[in-house]
Amino acid sequence: MKQVFILRGLPGSGKSYYAQNLADELGGADESQYLICSTDDYFINEQGEYHFDKFKLPQFHNLNLARFINALSQGTPLVIVDNTNIKKWEFVAYSQAAIALGYQVKEVIVGEVKDKSMQHLYAKRNSHHIPLKTISKMAYMFEW
Repeated sequence: MKQVFILRGLPGSGKSYYAQNLADELGGADESQYLICSTDDYFINEQGEYHFDKFKLPQFHNLNLARFINALSQGTPLVIVDNTNIKKWEFVAYSQAAIALGYQVKEVIVGEVKDKSMQHLYAKRNSHHIPLKTISKMAYMFEW
């Protein structure tokens, strides 16, 4: 069975951790059986350091979508989208491509989007140093 999981959630909510656990559980030890597609990957330089550049965000989202579609076209059994996906339009292309190529699609909201105390925790633990103000704004804009 070919599956796509589209993760949604605030920075620091545990999406990447969830994605890796899901891949380990459903994909097993064979990395050819799954792919985790995260736009964040494109912000990592040769030294392994993350450097966000808002001007490159549209380009990197397009690269991530292309990588996703390539994995689907190769028949990768499990493909996981690990992005915030705050607005529905941000992941509709992923969902439509997956359905068109015969995949089952599951949308997973990771964490507690509207819980203010959890937003504080996410601000403290997110790996990209996104401030609470930005996380709270993202929570307010989150589309169900």
